[in-house]
Amino acid sequence: MEDYYRSAKIFLSNKEVELSGGTINEIKSHMAEMSTLREELARGLPRAKRLAGVFQVPVIAFSPTTKAQCHAFSTIINNDATGFIEDSQKLDLLNETIGACLEVEKAQLLKIINPVYWFSSTITKIIRLPFWLLETAGFKSEPFEKSLAGSVIRLVELVLLIGILLYLGFNETELKDVIKGLVNV
Repeated sequence: MEDYYRSAKIFLSNKEVELSGGTINEIKSHMAEMSTLREELARGLPRAKRLAGVFQVPVIAFSPTTKAQCHAFSTIINNDATGFIEDSQKLDLLNETIGACLEVEKAQLLKIINPVYWFSSTITKIIRLPFWLLETAGFKSEPFEKSLAGSVIRLVELVLLIGILLYLGFNETELKDVIKGLVNV
């Protein structure tokens, strides 16, 4: 998204540049650069739209006169003849999308480096293993998983895991963290 932002910024700042008095080679070079930027922006547009949608960045605008809707990112490469969305607003929306991506990236990085997350995730998979085997065999495990028998199986697995964790030297605080993670199984 940051590369997309840089390309959009260059494209928007150079789309209205007048090249009067320039040499033919300068004009051709500028046109080639703008064409390359336009291609990059067009190829990255679906991803930019998807990310803005995922992070609920408000990028759809409605024209007050025509009541037509337009996507701010689409107007970067498509002529916004009415000037309904200012170029600075388009760049602001791209920045907002980048900010949302960075927030998610930071949260995911914290999960990756957190050993308690990985341990809880592994234990969750282990506890879910009998139900996964039932699903793989073609049975619908959800009703069984929610039944008394499924709860008993989970309880037995949980007690065994706590015993193993105590044997491995986990203290009370670490056990509470693991159990909190497993309650949401």
